[in-house]
Amino acid sequence: MNALTRWWPPTFRGRLTLIVVAGLVIRLAHLVLIAADNPLSGDASSYHLAANLWADGLGFPEPFRHLFGGMDVVRVADGGTRIVETPIGHLERTAGHPPVWAVLLGIFSFLGATSIIEQQVVSVLLGAPAIALMGLLGREVRSERLGLIAAAITATYAFIWVSDGLLMAETPAIAAAAGTMLVGVRFWRSPTRRAAALLGLIGGLAALTRAELVLFLPLVAGVVVLRTALPWRERLVRFAVCGLTAVLLCMPWFVRNTMAFDTPVLFSNGMGTVLVQANCDATYFGTDLGYWNLDCGLPIPYGEDGRLLGEVERDEVVRERATSYISANRGRLLSVVVPARIGRMWGVYEPIGQLRRDVQADRRSFAVSALGLAQFALLVPAAVAGMAIVRRRRGPLLVLAAWIPIVTFTAASAFGNTRYRTAAEASIVILAAVAVDAALGWWSRRRSEGRPEAQPEAEPETGTLASQPPGGSS
Repeated sequence: MNALTRWWPPTFRGRLTLIVVAGLVIRLAHLVLIAADNPLSGDASSYHLAANLWADGLGFPEPFRHLFGGMDVVRVADGGTRIVETPIGHLERTAGHPPVWAVLLGIFSFLGATSIIEQQVVSVLLGAPAIALMGLLGREVRSERLGLIAAAITATYAFIWVSDGLLMAETPAIAAAAGTMLVGVRFWRSPTRRAAALLGLIGGLAALTRAELVLFLPLVAGVVVLRTALPWRERLVRFAVCGLTAVLLCMPWFVRNTMAFDTPVLFSNGMGTVLVQANCDATYFGTDLGYWNLDCGLPIPYGEDGRLLGEVERDEVVRERATSYISANRGRLLSVVVPARIGRMWGVYEPIGQLRRDVQADRRSFAVSALGLAQFALLVPAAVAGMAIVRRRRGPLLVLAAWIPIVTFTAASAFGNTRYRTAAEASIVILAAVAVDAALGWWSRRRSEGRPEAQPEAEPETGTLASQPPGGSS
């Protein structure tokens, strides 16, 4: 016990710091032993190149055509195809991804971290805030012990740290999910105008990281203000403050996109590409059921003058192509494809096969993914128990579990992919931590009851999970 006391700090801050350091060691080991030798995926390559171009002052051009040129197979008027060559140096503005991750990497690129391995190290370091935020979230929900449990799971859960070092936007997405839940719990507890503005600020940053994360704001803010006992005018004011803060934060990106494409574009304009690759015979009837297929997006459409269409124009054409296919196969979509998409993302449909697809598409290690799947299988029942405990205590269940329906909707409307579950991993971790914390509390009380002269051990609570906000539990 004395040896344990020597290295285990006495304060919450010290213990959380130690857990963060341990998490960084795990992530660095993953980078050195596995990720550093792997080629980047398409999205990861895009982020890497886009960061360097942004650091060079070029803004957000499409990186592949600018640096390497291109030879695109396009459809011609008579139904055939032709090759359109794009020269190196071609500048085509893009909004294929929201900007936060490219800008974060770009800042370090500006400081000299321009190579893949340097940016992978940066990515690993940027995975640490998620561990700290999950610790703070657990403390906010109930106690320091819960915070340390949540941080420890975050530090060691493979499906969280597997993205760190791969240069994928899932690294900041985990931190964004944890941050929105942290400010969301505070807003649930005390829905002031200031708390609403803070929720809008963090939620806006989350949306600029991955577009689907914007769904957290209307869901959580809307339900919380509806369940308060405030006058209706104040409820509307708080909801408006939250929304306007998020919009103001995102407005520079919206304005840039609108000016670049001469048409309103919000977070990104890749929905048509996603839809056309996820709605075709291969993904409805073939071996890619519920997944995506790159060939389904070919051939690339072109203009009447033979030119390659701009990004927004291409997206509109392929979106129409996908919409037509969806309309013709709506019954199959609802009865077979959507369940397969959701099953893929949640690891219940072709789980091992999906992990192999993750290796091919996202360059994840199969061994690490298999470890993550085993941990996931243990965490999910604990998370279900945690949901029951939070509900029984009339705690902020909506805030903590909101990412679960959000990512499920994302997969249902796009395609099934393990990394689409990223934000929900934060919900699973905090809810599982609630169950572990409750089990430890039960065991501690049982041991205390066996000592006649001992008083039951009191849990050092800093949050107020058991107390409900005005208007009831969410």
